[in-house]
Amino acid sequence: MKRYIFILSIFLLFFSVDSSYSQNLSEIPKVWHKKGETLTSFFGVSLYNGTLFAPVDKPFNIDGNYALSLSYLRSFKAKTLIKSTIKEIDRIQGMTIEEQKNLSNLLFDCFVNVSKGDRITAIAIHKNEISFFYNGKKQCDLEMANIRRKFFSIWLGNNTRDFEGSLRLQGL
Repeated sequence: MKRYIFILSIFLLFFSVDSSYSQNLSEIPKVWHKKGETLTSFFGVSLYNGTLFAPVDKPFNIDGNYALSLSYLRSFKAKTLIKSTIKEIDRIQGMTIEEQKNLSNLLFDCFVNVSKGDRITAIAIHKNEISFFYNGKKQCDLEMANIRRKFFSIWLGNNTRDFEGSLRLQGL
């Protein structure tokens, strides 16, 4: 019986991973390519697949242009995504209460409730601007001082919670 449950669990995991990548990524510029990908889990529970896209002829640079696409394997409320984002930015770089409130208000327009199979793509436009897409449809442009480094350091910075995952995203 344990063997049957294990095999079924593996099958469901692979099915979830494959189905999330079958979506069209029309928001990614055609001249960019996939640098790498990773599966993010918490205590053995798969949360989302991450894929990093960047210009073909350039090595990844956190201060450059790129897109990070997260394909969710579970449902999350927008409020949870916002809270987690702010908590991680604060952990990595520190934020005042006022900065946290300001970012929370900005993210409220960018994040939505997600279900299994949904995709949020964040495109680093400029050091002070990120464009967010929900299932390929533009959700918002977030403008804030140094937001590119603050936001993407959650996955791609030196102090990320999953350093090996960060390296996989970068194709290293």
